[in-house]
Amino acid sequence: MDTKELILEKTLKLMIEKQNSLLSIREISEATGIATGGIYHYFSNKKQIYDELIEKYYINYVKLDLDKLMLIKGNAKEKIHDVMTEIFKQYQSRIIIKTTEDEIDYRTILFILTPIITRYENSWECYHGIIKELNDILTEIVEEGQKNRQIRQDISSEDIAGSLIILFTGIEYKWELYFIDDMVSEFENQFKLEWEKIKFRG
Repeated sequence: MDTKELILEKTLKLMIEKQNSLLSIREISEATGIATGGIYHYFSNKKQIYDELIEKYYINYVKLDLDKLMLIKGNAKEKIHDVMTEIFKQYQSRIIIKTTEDEIDYRTILFILTPIITRYENSWECYHGIIKELNDILTEIVEEGQKNRQIRQDISSEDIAGSLIILFTGIEYKWELYFIDDMVSEFENQFKLEWEKIKFRG
């Protein structure tokens, strides 16, 4: 591990240990064993450390593998189900962040980083971009389902996709905040009810 990566990892671990994301350069220096001058050699200021922590441990984590989503086949119900299940599986497969010394639950990292994520413009742009990508995929599936008389036509495709996004974010929120064990199982339980609301009524 190079020195810059070491600083980021030790800073993250110190945040978790102190349950505080707002550290001083002196604290980071003590945790890493690198003089403050050495810290400034790799990072121009503390904000840059925070920005790179968010990039590494938040933005890189929440990005979706869109190629896998685009390959999903089936009727409207199957596509909606499998797209959302795949996203939950992608997130859960990355739950453990490996470091040089141990493993950290991603949700612990998210909890610690949240105070600085809220002040980091790119993090919100990234998350909103992901939601837009998912919304576009779901809207396309819904429109196809309406055309094929699989999804009700008296509600706009945008509104139906929006309700599915609400379902998605609700499960994601419970997983992150309340540490539910399995997003996929939670989704399975809720999707049955959701499908009854949106399926085609002949």
